[in-house]
Amino acid sequence: SMSTEEIDRVIFRPELMKTMNVTSETIRRWMIARRLPAPDVAMSCKTLGWRLSTLRNAGINLAA
Repeated sequence: SMSTEEIDRVIFRPELMKTMNVTSETIRRWMIARRLPAPDVAMSCKTLGWRLSTLRNAGINLAA
């Protein structure tokens, strides 16, 4: 079975862009429009990451 870490791993911005097939600008617009939840990890504006559970709770379902 999958560990909690695998189930709730952090998806960083480049992976989110690739998975959702959108640009960095779209991610930025979605964040401003609150279409994307606030990132769980924010080491810098370039290093933003979301937990899978955070995205799922916001209605964004990505393949694990």
